[in-house]
Amino acid sequence: MTGSALSSPWPRAARPFWALLLLLTPALVAVGAANRLADRIDPWVRARTEPLTGLLTSWPQPFAEILAGDYGFVTMGPLLLVWATPVVVLHALLMGAYRSSGLLDRLTTAMNPWLRPFGMTGREVARVVMGFGCNVPAVISAQTSPACSRGACVSAIAFGSACSYQLGATLAVFAVAGRTGLVVAYLLFLGATTVAYARLTAPRAARSPFIVLSTEAPVILTWPRPRAVWLEAQGVVSEFFRRALPVFLLITAAASLLNWLGALQAASTVVEPAMAIFRLPPEAATAVVLASVRKDGILLLAEPGVAASLSAVQLLTAVYLAGVLLPCLVTCLTIAREQGRAFALRLVGRQALAATGFSALLAWGGAWL
Repeated sequence: MTGSALSSPWPRAARPFWALLLLLTPALVAVGAANRLADRIDPWVRARTEPLTGLLTSWPQPFAEILAGDYGFVTMGPLLLVWATPVVVLHALLMGAYRSSGLLDRLTTAMNPWLRPFGMTGREVARVVMGFGCNVPAVISAQTSPACSRGACVSAIAFGSACSYQLGATLAVFAVAGRTGLVVAYLLFLGATTVAYARLTAPRAARSPFIVLSTEAPVILTWPRPRAVWLEAQGVVSEFFRRALPVFLLITAAASLLNWLGALQAASTVVEPAMAIFRLPPEAATAVVLASVRKDGILLLAEPGVAASLSAVQLLTAVYLAGVLLPCLVTCLTIAREQGRAFALRLVGRQALAATGFSALLAWGGAWL
């Protein structure tokens, strides 16, 4: 397969759109395939962990809460291994095929004309898409971005990369509410606001039209070889288990202790009055607070008393707000380690303000439609 053999038949003006669609395909395929696989494996795993959970609940506190509570190791472990891990592995393999074939360079180059005014390039968008599997490898990979756009890239990953936890929980909430069609509106709004957020946070140098990237040179396309694909993917998979997994265990212990102490419920009580800004009932506050620690906290919106009480616009607003208000703690700690604590604190503040504004716009604007 050569570059001439795959010359694009699309009009030049439409190429960025088709390039973006192809770049999003691995995330959509990985999520769909992994969810089908998890549906088969999950009952088998739970049948073996539930007896252990029942045994551990009799242990002294707070050990019982840390091990078998609502956010304990044994309780939440299957979510990581059964739901998140397949998405990360499948997405890494598909992106490895894109890289080893040269297709990724072609796609990122095609998107550059659209993205430069927003302070990003196709390479940065590729990293944002990588974050749909897990934010941690995507943030780490941003080290190779140009200095002028590195901060905007990391900010976009933290804001708009719906990791496997977030996307899986979102799909589950829409399914429980009987509104699966909302996932299209969710992804469109998330994508549009991520681009807008990148434009707001990118420095002027990153938006310069005079930046010329080496990836704009012609790229020869070849069929991806299995060994080359694995070599490309193994770094992402390794980073997921080496960095994300230990932090996951730490966050699980912290969330369990906070829940045992009543701190999560107290935080929800404080946040409840603010839900009126987004035309949401107070019951949505707990999901927003917990999702700020762990993105699977969005699942609390699937409780029958909550999901049934929300309109389509309210449900979309609640899921969006819970997903983007703050990066999860795993992502925050990774950003602090890679980019520095000061940068991480600024990022969290900016993201909270932007998410509040975008969510309010969605809530009140959608109510008029």
